[in-house]
Amino acid sequence: MSQNLKTHKLGKLRIYLQTGEKIKSKSLLRKIFPKNAYKEIILQAKRNGIMNASVFSTHFGYNNYGELTKFNLESENTGLTLCIELIDTREKLEKFFLSHKAIFKDKVTVFKEVEFWDTE
Repeated sequence: MSQNLKTHKLGKLRIYLQTGEKIKSKSLLRKIFPKNAYKEIILQAKRNGIMNASVFSTHFGYNNYGELTKFNLESENTGLTLCIELIDTREKLEKFFLSHKAIFKDKVTVFKEVEFWDTE
C-alpha cells in the first residue's frame, strides 16, 4: 500500500496570541482603527504565497505565562488563546517569519517539521 503514498517534507509554524490583539502602527488611522493581529497574519500569509493558513480558537488555557482564560457564553471572550497555523516549506516559513518579525515580536512561535502526504 505504501507504493501509492508520496510524501514531502514541509514545515508547520504555529503562532500563539490572544483574541483581542491588534497590530501596532504609527498611522493615525490605524491607531483609531487597528487591525486584528490574527487576521493580518493570515492576509500576509496569503499575499506571500504560503500554502496553508488556519486559525484555531481555544476554550480554556493561557498564553506566554499569562493568566488562565476560559470561554464564556455570557461575557466577552477577549484574552482567549488563538493558534495560527501556517504550513509550507521551511524556507518559505523562515522568510515569512523574518520579513514580518514586528508582528511576531513577543509571540510564542513554534516550528515543527511535518510530512505532506499525496497520492500518485
